[in-house]
Amino acid sequence: MTVQLEPVPDHVPLPPGFRAAGLHCGLKKNQQLDLGLLLADSPVPAAAIYTQNQLVGAHIHVCRDHLLRSNGHVRAVLVNARNANCATGQQGIDDARTCCRELALRLRCPVEQILMCSTGPIGAPLPVPRIVSHLDALLERASPNGALDFARAIMTTDTYPKALAQSGPGGTCTGFAKGSGMIHPNMATMLGFLLTDGTLGNGRAPALLQRAADRSFHRVTVDGDTSPNDTLVLLASGKAKGEGAVEPTLTELAQQLARRIAADGEGATRLVTVQVRGARSEAEATTVGRVIATSPLVKTAVAGRDPNWGRILSAAGRAGVPFPAERARVWVGPASVYELGVPFPEREALAHQHLTSETEIVLGVDLASGAAAADVWTCDFTKDYVQINADYRS
Repeated sequence: MTVQLEPVPDHVPLPPGFRAAGLHCGLKKNQQLDLGLLLADSPVPAAAIYTQNQLVGAHIHVCRDHLLRSNGHVRAVLVNARNANCATGQQGIDDARTCCRELALRLRCPVEQILMCSTGPIGAPLPVPRIVSHLDALLERASPNGALDFARAIMTTDTYPKALAQSGPGGTCTGFAKGSGMIHPNMATMLGFLLTDGTLGNGRAPALLQRAADRSFHRVTVDGDTSPNDTLVLLASGKAKGEGAVEPTLTELAQQLARRIAADGEGATRLVTVQVRGARSEAEATTVGRVIATSPLVKTAVAGRDPNWGRILSAAGRAGVPFPAERARVWVGPASVYELGVPFPEREALAHQHLTSETEIVLGVDLASGAAAADVWTCDFTKDYVQINADYRS
């Protein structure tokens, strides 16, 4: 069973100044799309943040170098699925550079204005000829209507494409994400792309992207494993006619994509929002939320529809954040099951009903220490997760 927050739209618009495409180049089976392209009409300001894993995919070396050399300007982003190009040594880096160079030649732009991202199983050489031989067709398909093809092309174990558009005072924003397993901060997107026609201002893109990620993708976890290829990219065309800050719209869009990653977690039957309230700071609230959201005991209790508040409170207690447990409160959906050191077993029936009848679950704890709050998103932990990952390379 998959938790799908809403049907996949028939069309996702791109902000002015961008085109997208996706096609099958032979990496996935059954003619599934596996090569995607985001294309700007001209070089645009860009920023990226990456995994904190000590093992990093080859494309991260290339992206860092290209963004530095281009002074943070990007013309195109090429993405392949079904091959992480990770743990492939210098050859993997050279292969990614080759793909970028071939695309740059076709676009007649400097190679440093091309980024590449890869996702899939670790350790296999990147099939460069398959990718390069399909670049012309990919460019021919690039259009303002290509968002969903791109979203499908970057999927791995995702069960549906994650693409959303949203408008605000500062402009139009479109976001893409892929990720279903190996999801945990920092980064926690696997791959994510945010496009806007808003104006970011000189040198503001990296800081804006970091703030948006800290309140979205860095608050989602599926299984506690951080991928070596996680990358989040922001591109801004600056073509918006309206005035205002685009950051609130980008942040809201990133949060909605993060929720969809958690909802589509491998084997998931429930999207879980962990609400932490009463913390001394937003950072401490986020830390507690992550620990609860990552706890296998909490996640399996949700899978079993068991309102086991003791697991929630215990997870909060081991997060390394001081709080008076005897004054804390724990809730499951509408039911407050623990308050001021006293459990309320008579309220567990209502909590059980919430876990059973709803696919979007709320677990919460008030730390009784301050006024700060944070939400963290995860999913339940089912036997299907084990099966999916046991068969991943089969």
